[in-house]
Amino acid sequence: MKKPQMLWIAIIGLVFIFGFQTLVIGAEKEIRFGYLVADQLHNPAPMIMKEKKFLEAEGLKVNWGEFLAGSYLMQHLASGEVDFGTCGAVPVMITRGAGVDAVILAGSNQEGSAMVVANHIKEIKDLNGKSIGTPGIGSIQDAMVDMVAQKHNISINHKHMKVSDMAIFLKKGEIDGFIAWEAIPSNAVDMGYGRVLLTSHDILPEHQCCVLVAKGGLLKDDPETVKKIIRAYMKAFDYLKNNRDESVALMVKATGLSKNVVEMGLTRVTHPYPPLVNVPSLKLMADGLVKSGKIKEGVISDMDKFVADLYRPEFLKAYLK
Repeated sequence: MKKPQMLWIAIIGLVFIFGFQTLVIGAEKEIRFGYLVADQLHNPAPMIMKEKKFLEAEGLKVNWGEFLAGSYLMQHLASGEVDFGTCGAVPVMITRGAGVDAVILAGSNQEGSAMVVANHIKEIKDLNGKSIGTPGIGSIQDAMVDMVAQKHNISINHKHMKVSDMAIFLKKGEIDGFIAWEAIPSNAVDMGYGRVLLTSHDILPEHQCCVLVAKGGLLKDDPETVKKIIRAYMKAFDYLKNNRDESVALMVKATGLSKNVVEMGLTRVTHPYPPLVNVPSLKLMADGLVKSGKIKEGVISDMDKFVADLYRPEFLKAYLK
């Protein structure tokens, strides 16, 4: 074979090899990330990651999914249609209690919900026999209604509905009040539809509200992707911490609410940094879920083990080091 021919063959071979390697190295890992509608005050990280393309910067291709409540997001995680997401800790615990391998990777916010009632509700005892709108079974807000009823020995009717409908239902008198995440309550108050009777701080101070959740199998089968999620998630927390005005502007844009309403709502929401989870509140909420029947009795034989299997902070702690 002549030397020029051999040279061309070698060049073509190198192009093929390096071109193929480039395709492999440049290939994006596809993930499915779920978040809740109108929940940017509680869970700003997905909004910021989406706006700033922090996940794409980690080499991830993201299919975003929007859900009306945490229970719906967890249904999709259980069916394999969601890999990661942010939602309340309560639906995650209920889902794990039902045998689904769902784990919490990090916290998002503490507190941040409020119960708005009509003007004829003057005090807590007036809730007895009344109808309160909630985002549905499996939401932390629904669980807090049970806590109020148990603590004050009253009966409250739960009316499950879309958070976007709550203010209108209250205005029409079809419910006596509702409990939801901010800024839904602040917006209803701003429109003159009711007043805040209780906040989640009143019901369960410093409780863990929302969390970053994942399919448990990914921690073992795809730890590199989990690390990338944590890196992007923490970039979002850093952005929130260092760019408050810009973050508020993003919340206004994402929710369509006024800056005044967003600022009002944020007075009831805390975002601890670093976003470690309040473990004692997880145990307290899990106990309440068992007592209310949302987790079957006998499923949690050892609360410490249940929470240790549920909350897996090792990836976050490794990042923080």
